[in-house]
Amino acid sequence: MAPPRPPSPVQASHYRLPELLHDIRLLDLLELCGTTVQTSRLLQLSQPTISRRYRLLAEDFGLVRDRRQLWGCGYGTSASMRLLRLGCRAHRLAAGVARIGSDLLHHPLLAGCPWLLTTPQRFRAAANWLELVRQGVLDGALLSGLELEEAPGINRQELELLPLGDLPLALGFCPEAPILVGAVPEVLVPDRGVAPGLRALLRELGLTLRSGGNSLQTPDDWISRIQGSALALVVADREADTWASLRRGPLTTRPHSPVWLALPADWQEHRVLRHTARELGRLGGSQQLEG
Repeated sequence: MAPPRPPSPVQASHYRLPELLHDIRLLDLLELCGTTVQTSRLLQLSQPTISRRYRLLAEDFGLVRDRRQLWGCGYGTSASMRLLRLGCRAHRLAAGVARIGSDLLHHPLLAGCPWLLTTPQRFRAAANWLELVRQGVLDGALLSGLELEEAPGINRQELELLPLGDLPLALGFCPEAPILVGAVPEVLVPDRGVAPGLRALLRELGLTLRSGGNSLQTPDDWISRIQGSALALVVADREADTWASLRRGPLTTRPHSPVWLALPADWQEHRVLRHTARELGRLGGSQQLEG
């Protein structure tokens, strides 16, 4: 008898995680949010509850937290935890939903994919994105080719990277920002340890950069930081996206960021991941991600 056909992708809002896996989801969201405060808001639990449950998990599974969170799983992992996370992934994919990670710049590309679970947006080093997919925290991740170029020898084991095309970039200003004609805008950018490729591109365009440090994570954080100033943000040059409230500003050239989709090596065995790659419209060659 032929095995049952995997279900078609479904609305992510219909997905229900078994109670047995709730603590694994909590640990994953700590990784994706970066703080207990943001995780507590997302799960609508108190911060002490999040901290207590994490301490129990860390004790049970021998997790050691890297407080700098510069590499891999900042809240720790282990051989047994990875297997549990891969079990959670198997449940998601079998149910027809997936968790795809992205930073704030590339998140607009995921619009119109209702089978994707809501995932916190955050700028990360390319190696970190790949490790989160490899560990099973994410089922896939959008990466900038600018950052891949700055990370030679990056570990791609157990993964496959699909080229999606080129994303046009623009500058975004607050609507009330005072813009001086002929002035070179100062651009708020992620820390150099997270986005060296983007920073190098903007310097080539003659722009002045100001680091946002590690404290700016959510879209509201970034927009609040430039409120009432002439500071700009780098945004996807699309009509409707995360930065819809910002006013677009011209650049001397129209730069692009090559975009890649990192997936588990066995992604073609999962219908929802095949569907995701197909619907993003990127299989079979590069194209412009415009409109």
